[in-house]
Amino acid sequence: MSTRSGPSASLAVLPFVETVYPSGKHAVLSLSQVLEEADQVRLATTDPLLWAATARLLTAVAYTAGCGPSGQHEYWQQIRDGIDLTPAVHWVHDHADDLDVFHPTKPLFQDGSLHTVAEGLPDAGIEVLYLDMTAAIRRPLLSDHRHLYTSTPVSAARAAELLLVQQMWCLGGRISARESVYGKECYIGRRSAACGGLVIQPDGVVAQMLAWRLMPLPGPGLGTAHWTYFPRPEPSKGQDVGEEGPVPDGEVDALTWHPRRVLLLPQADGTVGRAMFAQGWPADTQTDRINEHPGCRDFLTTGAGDRLPAEIVTSEEDVAPLLHGWWTAPESSWAHTARLAAEATTRHPPDVRVTGLTTSHKKIECVRHVFLPGSLLADAGGKNASACVMEARRRTAGAAPGFGSSHLFQESFMVASDGERTHALLNEGPDVDLDESLFTTADTPHRPEDDESIDPVDVLTRKLGSWALSRHTRDLMAYLVSWAAVPSVTNPAYASVTRLLPDGLHQPGMLTAALFAVHRKTSRAENPYGNAPLARLMRAFGTGLSYGPRHQPTRAAMTRMLGAQRLEDLRPLLVQQIRFAAAQGLTPDWSSLMNDLAHWGPGTRDRWQTQFYTRGPLPPRERQFAPAGKGNLPA
Repeated sequence: MSTRSGPSASLAVLPFVETVYPSGKHAVLSLSQVLEEADQVRLATTDPLLWAATARLLTAVAYTAGCGPSGQHEYWQQIRDGIDLTPAVHWVHDHADDLDVFHPTKPLFQDGSLHTVAEGLPDAGIEVLYLDMTAAIRRPLLSDHRHLYTSTPVSAARAAELLLVQQMWCLGGRISARESVYGKECYIGRRSAACGGLVIQPDGVVAQMLAWRLMPLPGPGLGTAHWTYFPRPEPSKGQDVGEEGPVPDGEVDALTWHPRRVLLLPQADGTVGRAMFAQGWPADTQTDRINEHPGCRDFLTTGAGDRLPAEIVTSEEDVAPLLHGWWTAPESSWAHTARLAAEATTRHPPDVRVTGLTTSHKKIECVRHVFLPGSLLADAGGKNASACVMEARRRTAGAAPGFGSSHLFQESFMVASDGERTHALLNEGPDVDLDESLFTTADTPHRPEDDESIDPVDVLTRKLGSWALSRHTRDLMAYLVSWAAVPSVTNPAYASVTRLLPDGLHQPGMLTAALFAVHRKTSRAENPYGNAPLARLMRAFGTGLSYGPRHQPTRAAMTRMLGAQRLEDLRPLLVQQIRFAAAQGLTPDWSSLMNDLAHWGPGTRDRWQTQFYTRGPLPPRERQFAPAGKGNLPA
């Protein structure tokens, strides 16, 4: 162990991975805990880029620890019988120093030699905001934008997340880095191998995810993992990357590649406010036969092996190009290997997540994150059906986003002949896919018929209805509207709402009441209660033929809400959406909304994502969790 005086933050013991157990319990675990609980937990972060980067880190660790199969038959066996991750657990404990993001000489995915540079500069590096990829949505990340934001220090766990995302997904463009500090051409930021493409990864509990993902490796094999940065030879001018230049010596070298040269600069309390940041090792961004390159086995490609660009996916529901890519993937790819393994083991393929981001002029245009159920991948009709959809797209000018993808979930389409499929596609009318339940309202809150319990959420939502209809409480409703704009415990409405609720429900109760008042101020609907959860209701938001996920402003609003960690951050976003709902004559289920706000966290965000992006009717609604704060009602 090295002698050190600064803070330590080894991912071996630092809780930074959001997970969920089968019971629905959420926990933030360290890397060792995730591997120890691999049979029980699954990754639960709602940030798709972070989900992919975390899965990639787990893959690199498991390969390095020797958990990968030696051949095809061993790969099939680990899928049938399960994978032993004990070596990975031991490796993480034995290499805690290698996984320390604050190590003085070999920090994880960073260049420790930059410490000597930082010590000689009074204000070294850039603000940590530069590492946050969400700051690049529709604006250049790598140019100086400190005048637009106030960057605040982040925890060691959050800094580790930003670091993982940068090293997997970093954009190309100019970096605010000086050659006098970092060396020649340090400011020319080259994009990572994954940036602009589509990465397909198995879902499920971590053990299942790794059992499927750790495929047998052709070519150079594992190689050597490099958990910290060191100088590698640059290609000479005119050479392609890989011709006597820096190339991975194997799979784990590529999975631990450093496209950015970074050094986090921790403060005394362990938070990070600034970071050194420059161009790192040039990444392999060739487009042809990409799956034959180490670290690129999980990229989606054409049948010829050319990289599929992320922009081919036109919406979060657009499964057609991905299903087509699954069936046409070349032999060296993970998708092809997993498909053959499913056939050999007579198992359904795993559910998979496909993640990508489209970039333009040094900006992120959008992040794509599409879920493909294993049952869809297992349907042998998917090969011809998806090819038929893609051909119909080529023949249909101005096709709507996601054109034809909804047909792939219909059994009649999957078993039809190519001629019947083509006819159905080319005669497809506008598909807004709006449930009738989105437009129904009631004069009393929704409640299961067999539920006779006393629920404070139900008490408040019923009281809100009486306030809305009484002329004696108009001032109270006005105070609630003002609270939505400026929350304060001194607001006259605060006592009227919170006296009905136990302490733990004061904040979600006030927010729900304020949103109800905002809705009533704008809406002309006679009945004050709706039957659809807000996230589901937002599928009806839009204009013309674009609704819900196909309506860009609505999809962007949902993305921002799913990224909100606290109710304080969520409040202004909800106010905007409730006003929009009222203007369109739509009313949410207020009880459902309050319960969601009371349990706001990864589980609720996952449910909102499902409700918003799922086509067709959802399963019958059941109580998702025990009513918040049952009991302890005021007299």
